[in-house]
Amino acid sequence: MSTPEAIASNVQANLHVIAGTFGARAGLKEVFSRLSLHTGLTAGQVKRLWYGEWSVIPAHVFLAVQKSYRKHMERAERQAEHQAAIYRALSTEWDEQWSDTSSYDAQPSPDGAPAAHSAAPSPCGDGLNT
Repeated sequence: MSTPEAIASNVQANLHVIAGTFGARAGLKEVFSRLSLHTGLTAGQVKRLWYGEWSVIPAHVFLAVQKSYRKHMERAERQAEHQAAIYRALSTEWDEQWSDTSSYDAQPSPDGAPAAHSAAPSPCGDGLNT
């Protein structure tokens, strides 16, 4: 069975996870206001949860935070799946466009002979410190 302290800690951690998406530059007053909108709780309730001021959290408050946390995680999952789909599409496009790069390694010279790499010395000398 969970202790009231463990439940309070869990609720506090869930609020911190949700607030993590608001950006690092958001002030606490803004964070409390936005969490209030997400959870349906008052800003005062959110503030008390944030600072762990309640020794026992009412069931309706706990359930509101849990519901909001689940919605947040589902939204994050959908966003991650969308980003993965974009990555796969770009990767496929890249592979299709550049799959045969071996033909670009050594282009034949105009007389039909394979081109050789230049053996001319570098204009920079032997390196940067010469």
